[in-house]
Amino acid sequence: MEPRIKNGWFRAILFMPIWMITMGFVVTIASVLIMLATGADISNPGSAEELFGNMSFDSPILLLMTAFQVVGSFLALWFMMSVVNREPLMNIGLSLENRGKEMLAGLGGALVFIGGIFLVLWMIGAITMTGVVGFKPGVFIVSMMLFLAAFDEEIIFRGYILKNMMDETDNRWIALGGSSVLFALLHAGNPSVWSNWVPMTELFAAGFILGISYTFTKNLWLPTFFHFGWNLFQGLFGFEFSGMGVDSWKMIAHENTGNIPDVISGGAFGIEGSVISLCCTILGTYLIFKYYNDKE
Repeated sequence: MEPRIKNGWFRAILFMPIWMITMGFVVTIASVLIMLATGADISNPGSAEELFGNMSFDSPILLLMTAFQVVGSFLALWFMMSVVNREPLMNIGLSLENRGKEMLAGLGGALVFIGGIFLVLWMIGAITMTGVVGFKPGVFIVSMMLFLAAFDEEIIFRGYILKNMMDETDNRWIALGGSSVLFALLHAGNPSVWSNWVPMTELFAAGFILGISYTFTKNLWLPTFFHFGWNLFQGLFGFEFSGMGVDSWKMIAHENTGNIPDVISGGAFGIEGSVISLCCTILGTYLIFKYYNDKE
């Protein structure tokens, strides 16, 4: 059946407030349920701040809240796909058939990406290692939370927004640009994201490297596992995660030497604030494009 709203860009933009309202509603219900389960005083506003205000990345409560966010996202997606698009929810790119290699490629590519940047920054004297922290059991909870968070963003920004923008234009780069703007804006409130021009530029470019394979395969698993690995390995290598601390799961401890400008080292935002990361993201986008384009 034809979509109720013909214009794919309008569907994508309309989805944003519907998604935010739905997710906000689900997360609010989840917060109340968690407070009841933990015995927190719901009538006391300070109880919520005490329970949710200072969660670390290895907090089971943060994992549970992230899971509820995914539920909220799926409810919004189900509404849009069934009522507005009038097509199956699976069409956002959830097929698992023969996708194992893409999952491994996404995870392996992220390891090469983050590890390579770490090596370059160390070789040019931007960072210095201060020790090896070693394995932390909390990494299991962190991994589950980061996977759910990456999956959540991919079903939204690639699975629905990019898909619908592509329905409206034959030019994949225009569709990628539109979805990447929204993806970058979602992270505009992250700590230190406006410290210089690089972080928001890199977040915009990240929308391209995460979305380019989807424009060929219409499947979410390579970008999901690359996105998950990107976030996980940043922390394991001891980098700030979009301006946030990673003490709960880092395995390598290092610090900026101060000898290299922040636009190269990444500064307080981590490697997502480095022009080296930005150049690697652009190169990675080209290589993925070339791989799938040559296959066609």
